[in-house]
Amino acid sequence: MTGWLVYEPDNITRNQFFIDRWLQAAAQRQVKLRVIHTCDVRMGVAAGRLFLHDQEGTTPDFIVMRAQYQQLSEHAEAMGIPVYNNARVSGICNDKRRTHQLLAGLVPMMDTAFVLPDTQSSPFPYPVVVKASHACGGRQVYLAQDDASFHQALTALAPDSAVVQPLCDTPGKDVRVYLLGDTIVGTMLRYSEQDFRSNVGLGGGSRPYEMDDSLLRHVRAVRGLFSFGLVGVDFLFHQGQLVFNEIEDAVGTRMLYMHTQLDIASDYLDWILNRM
Repeated sequence: MTGWLVYEPDNITRNQFFIDRWLQAAAQRQVKLRVIHTCDVRMGVAAGRLFLHDQEGTTPDFIVMRAQYQQLSEHAEAMGIPVYNNARVSGICNDKRRTHQLLAGLVPMMDTAFVLPDTQSSPFPYPVVVKASHACGGRQVYLAQDDASFHQALTALAPDSAVVQPLCDTPGKDVRVYLLGDTIVGTMLRYSEQDFRSNVGLGGGSRPYEMDDSLLRHVRAVRGLFSFGLVGVDFLFHQGQLVFNEIEDAVGTRMLYMHTQLDIASDYLDWILNRM
C-alpha cells in the first residue's frame, strides 16, 4: 500500500519531527509512505480520464494532506482516493469565513466580520484582530489599534480577504481540543505572556487542560457537522466562558508529543488503515 504525505515545500523543515514519526510508523506497518511536495504533484485529464501521480508515476492509495491544496483533495476524491482530512473539511476549515458561517448559532463565538482588502474602516471599535481568511498557525494574524494599523494589516494580507473580530478580553490564552475521528485525544491550554496570540509555534507555552461539560458540548456540536480525520478545535476565553475561534485542518501536534504518551502519527495512520 502506498500513501502520500503532502506538504508545501516551505513547511517541510519545521515539520521534520512529525514527518519522521509518520515515516517510522509507516515502515513498521509495511506501508510505503512518500513525502510529496505540492509542486511535484501531476494531475489532470488524459483521454477523458482523471490522472494523478508523482514524479515517479506513482498513484497513491490514500493521501494525508498537510497543505492547503483544495484542488488536489477534490481531484483525488473524484478518483476514489481517500484524503485525510477530506476535501469538505479542508475547504471549510481553511476558510475562516466559511467556518464561522457554518457554526453561527451552534456554538458561542466572537462577533466576526468578513472584509475585503480595500475595506476602508474597521467594522468594530478598536482594538480588533485581523486574520487572513486562509491563515493558519498564528501566521497572517494582526492586532489593529487604529485605522492606520488596520489598513496596514489588510495590505499585508492582500490579495486574501480577512476576518475581523474584537479583541477578546483574555488575549494570549486559548484552549485546543484535538480530535482523531470522533475521539477527543487531547485538550491543551496555550498561553503567551508577550503576544495576543498563544501559538506554541510562535513561542507560547502549553499544558494539559481539563475539559468541562460546557466545552464538551461545544466540541460535540462542532464534531457533528464533519467527518474529521485529525483536527484541532480552538476556543478563546471571553467574558468568563470559552468561545469558538477556529478549526485547524493540518493541525500541529507538538503539544501532544510534549505532554502525553501518544504517538499521534502512529495512531492516525492506524485510524486510516482501518478505513481502507
